[in-house]
Amino acid sequence: MVRFLSSGRSCAVLAILMTLAAGCGTGRAHAAPAGQPRSPRPHPAPSATGIVKRADSLTGVACLPAGTCVAVGWYYYGATGPSLTLAMRWNGRAWLAVPPPSRGHDSQLDGVSCATATSCLAVGTPAEAWTGTHWSILPRPPVGPLSSVSCPVPGFCQAAGSAPAGTRPVAARWNGHVWQVEHLPRPTPAPQSLTVAAVSCATARFCMAVGDASRGATAMPSRAYRDTALAERWNGSRWRVIPAPSPTHASRFTGVSCPSPTACVAVGSSANGARTLAERWNGARWTVQRTPDIGHVGYSALTAVSCATAANCMAVGTYNEGTFGIAEQWDGSRWTIRRLPVPPVPPGEEPLVLPASVSCATATACVTVGGNQTATMAERWNGATWTIQRTPNPT
Repeated sequence: MVRFLSSGRSCAVLAILMTLAAGCGTGRAHAAPAGQPRSPRPHPAPSATGIVKRADSLTGVACLPAGTCVAVGWYYYGATGPSLTLAMRWNGRAWLAVPPPSRGHDSQLDGVSCATATSCLAVGTPAEAWTGTHWSILPRPPVGPLSSVSCPVPGFCQAAGSAPAGTRPVAARWNGHVWQVEHLPRPTPAPQSLTVAAVSCATARFCMAVGDASRGATAMPSRAYRDTALAERWNGSRWRVIPAPSPTHASRFTGVSCPSPTACVAVGSSANGARTLAERWNGARWTVQRTPDIGHVGYSALTAVSCATAANCMAVGTYNEGTFGIAEQWDGSRWTIRRLPVPPVPPGEEPLVLPASVSCATATACVTVGGNQTATMAERWNGATWTIQRTPNPT
């Protein structure tokens, strides 16, 4: 859990971070759009609707070896909404807006996965399918909200999330036609709060879902409070809780990537959000990996991870009160910090960088997406450095 610091801006930063990465306190559970940005535009311009736009955010991205990517998220107008869905695609040269339909005034897309360039599924409110040319709204999932999805092959997508109260996780499988509800078991002893932050499937018969389980006094800090890393495995017919070590009394997973059934990496934070956390699954057990931390103010947390192979992974997150983005690369033997450049911002705004998701098609082709105070962001990894990409924003 992220610590609330004495700095007056930390609460606003955390509100935005919870919406972008949805992993600091809610485990990527569905959250309403954040409140007032820390530093509003000096002269905000009305949109075509006559309402001032306040925030854009990309929360999920999926990239394929062919070089195409699809990113999803949300944007909203005014201090409290409405919230509308947002999507764009990378064609190998530029990001192009591909507006998805919204359902009502409280719509947002949280995660996306592509089995092929013409078969993608995005989850959130609502769930939508991308055919390569257009989006369409799917039947409403019978459980939810669903915030993470993984589609290893066409016709099979595993989605997961947490009930609004945060007391139980939810999961549903999409077969291309209908949703099928699945039961996610609770660990023993039963926690007071249980969240699933992310899911990754290597095949239709192997998926790993991660999050956290908390019990004890909810007020922080408290010696009675325990927040432990949660992992559950899908074997093609049912889910089973898999023990995962928690380095400290407040440890949680917020992202996972499984290039094969015997190689998964889960990331998050430990020490109440003060340290980055990474653990590796070898097909039999989870083990903690050593990760570098950067900065000393606020927290260091990894929010998402993508592995092109078992020996090549990229994780992203934030540090120093969520003001700066961080990337860490796994090369098969150790994690190394790969600094993310800070996109330029208009005068009067602070350089807030919040990477929310990452996808690596190959070891030398990764994309991370997120947002700053009022605009979407995307950066590309070429195997040596990260570079900022220009992204469209709704007007």
